[in-house]
This record gives sequence, structure tokens and C-alpha cells, in this order.
Amino acid sequence: MIAADHLYLVHPSAVLTIFDRLVRAWRTARARTITALSPTELAEIFQTEEALPSQWLPLLQAMPLKQRTP
Repeated sequence: MIAADHLYLVHPSAVLTIFDRLVRAWRTARARTITALSPTELAEIFQTEEALPSQWLPLLQAMPLKQRTP
């Protein structure tokens, strides 16, 4: 009841999922010579691996600590 609206319960499995996505994206980028990639190409790699913040943030915000009242 007293938890702030911006606090969430996050299970370790969600953190590991996000970590795996980020590692895959960076490994892919490094395999393609990251210094030669444009920002657009790098963004495409991260999007493909679902490693953009807009793609993984919902996993972290799935379980708010504060119960919503109807």
C-alpha cells in the first residue's frame, strides 16, 4: 500500500532474459566490426535481438509493488 507507483517486483529470470538479449546484440555487433556500423545498423541489430529499452522495459514493469485500486 505504501510503495511508490514507480516500484516493481522483478524476478531474476526477467533480468537474465534481458541480459541474454543484450549480450547477443553486442556479440552480433562486434562480429560485424562494431566501429564500422552506423547508428541505424546498430539499432537494427538491437531491435532484432529485442534488446532496445522499449522492448525490454515492459518485462521490468510487469509487476508493480503498489496494488492498483479500481
